[in-house]
Amino acid sequence: MRIDQNHWLLSRPIAHRGLWGGDIIENSITAYKKAAELGYPIEIDLFLTTDKKLVCFHDDNLKRMTGVDKKIFECSYEELSALSLSGSEEKIPTFEQVKEIACGKVPLLIELKSHPQKDFVDIVVNSLKDYKGEFAVQSFNPTYIKKIKNLAPEFIRGVLGTECCSKEQNFFIRYVLKHMPLNRKIEPDFISYSHTGLPIKTKAPVIAWTITDKTTLEKVKPYCDNFIFENFIPD
Repeated sequence: MRIDQNHWLLSRPIAHRGLWGGDIIENSITAYKKAAELGYPIEIDLFLTTDKKLVCFHDDNLKRMTGVDKKIFECSYEELSALSLSGSEEKIPTFEQVKEIACGKVPLLIELKSHPQKDFVDIVVNSLKDYKGEFAVQSFNPTYIKKIKNLAPEFIRGVLGTECCSKEQNFFIRYVLKHMPLNRKIEPDFISYSHTGLPIKTKAPVIAWTITDKTTLEKVKPYCDNFIFENFIPD
């Protein structure tokens, strides 16, 4: 096992999309800075624009956060730069901006979102090769993590899983998300699993997501090694 209980992934609660709430918007520069100021590792989500720019955003569709009904990976960075988050002055951050905020202060837990671009994982790996800060990568897509294992075996890598699958997803995808049958080939360093599906059987450390209150946290603590949180301060 490449990580132990003293590793940052298991020793410090992780701020989901930064530390946001109230006037602070999720996945914003302000949310990331706030998490870094208070010493919380930051969970982020990566997408790739049509002109190969990595950006931090959660939804594959821009509508909820910007009002524009379009897939984020169908846009250029110039198009995204013209948009605002939730009607504020906040913009969609680039990965480079977030790395600058975190480097030397707090680690990054980086989720790779599913993409039509075949070079997405390659670009992510290249962007992290010279990064001096601490980080780990994770994805619901096991082929991404398998590719990272091949391209950058030194990266700490994890698999995301959940028992709450959409009925629109086919049986195979639902099975993979719930049971993670490819883990033997991927050899993940950790598992990130929805807290509603815990406990699970695994030898790897488990990170529960996403905890939104202290009552839920107390129920989940016996079944996980750490957790991702939002909407409250766990300490």
